[in-house]
Amino acid sequence: MARTLQDKLAILSDAAKYDASCASSGGERRDARKGGIGSSGGSGICHAYTPDGRCISLLKILMTNFCIFDCAYCINRVSSSVERARFSVEEVVTLTLEFYRRNYIEGLFLSSGIIRSPDQTMADMARIARTLRQDHGFRAIST
Repeated sequence: MARTLQDKLAILSDAAKYDASCASSGGERRDARKGGIGSSGGSGICHAYTPDGRCISLLKILMTNFCIFDCAYCINRVSSSVERARFSVEEVVTLTLEFYRRNYIEGLFLSSGIIRSPDQTMADMARIARTLRQDHGFRAIST
């Protein structure tokens, strides 16, 4: 069964919660026409603080929760029975830009399981950052 972009977003934003990098949002969820892609409800938006104390919203997602490794501490290990999903490079770029244009986020926090190899996974993540920065002028990326 092919997953929709919304399905992938739900799975991969939920899986990103295990990266302890952002404060919990606690804010009200925005609803763009009954929970569509523009909705921020359950979509991995978290808050982080800049060095000057400013609170910013980040889209915090995994590129994939598939992983070739079996690290005992990791929820995404190969032996885990979690629901799996994977974004394409283009899907991450589109989601990030759409959330940014709607003023839901100021940046992207991107992490990933390891699919195929660490080198291939990092190449895909670098391609996302390069596409956002060079093709779209987006400067708010943390990987």
